[in-house]
Amino acid sequence: MDFVLIYPNRRPFCDPDIAASVAQAAEEAGFYAVLSWDHYILPQTPETLDAWTLLAYMAGKTSSIRLGSCVTPIPFRPPAILAKQVTTVDILSRGRVILGVGAGWNQQEFEGYSQWDEAPVRVSKTQEGMDLIRRLWTEESVDFQGKYYSAKGAVLAPKPVQKPHPPLWVGGRGERMARMAARLGEAWIPTLVTPEEYRQGLQHRQELRQALGIETPLRGAFQHMRALKEISEYHTFVEDYRKAGCEFYGIVWFYPPDEIVAKTRQFGREVITRYRG
Repeated sequence: MDFVLIYPNRRPFCDPDIAASVAQAAEEAGFYAVLSWDHYILPQTPETLDAWTLLAYMAGKTSSIRLGSCVTPIPFRPPAILAKQVTTVDILSRGRVILGVGAGWNQQEFEGYSQWDEAPVRVSKTQEGMDLIRRLWTEESVDFQGKYYSAKGAVLAPKPVQKPHPPLWVGGRGERMARMAARLGEAWIPTLVTPEEYRQGLQHRQELRQALGIETPLRGAFQHMRALKEISEYHTFVEDYRKAGCEFYGIVWFYPPDEIVAKTRQFGREVITRYRG
């Protein structure tokens, strides 16, 4: 099992020194990846950093840890622009990017910065947006005409370092997002599900994937949203989800800034080493 540090891109974690020190400590502690939340406005605060700019900064402060989003609401930005942003971070990090894929949920930030639609439309935009993004990543020139997005003679160059493109970790619990995870995803990364719901959800997506004739299994990731005071408390949760099929356990780092580096190192010593051979 591998572990992921999920970085809340909001105050008080907007400080560049904190972001750099956490990314470096996570790399040294043996975390597989640092994934940033991707929000412009949160219910708690509008004070946030742009996730992909933050990840580019972290790329320059690290050398081996993977970097990505948990998760990016695909309808929030023009998908061709997002394709270029993700590609840029993949190049700057020398091929360490993961794109987390979601349909979005925060109406306030969509209304402030983008366009809010009901859930079925957001999912349709996510599907169409990902089709365009994947074509931009893999084709020399793209002409695309969809219901929501279009491109004429679009050339994305240079291409991402990772081939055929950066891995996609797909969130969501609905049936249409399940089919997207089965079709496109390297991993499924839900939140707020019990271990049994997780097991059933992952199994369902595996069955959908097999029906599509995709031989590589869908991997299991998870975002743990509950703040635990003591590192030792994570052991029970980790083991429950490991037994349910989780391979990448993601911890949202809610610790105070003055404790976060020490807690990151402690997590590496007390939890990560337990699951290494």
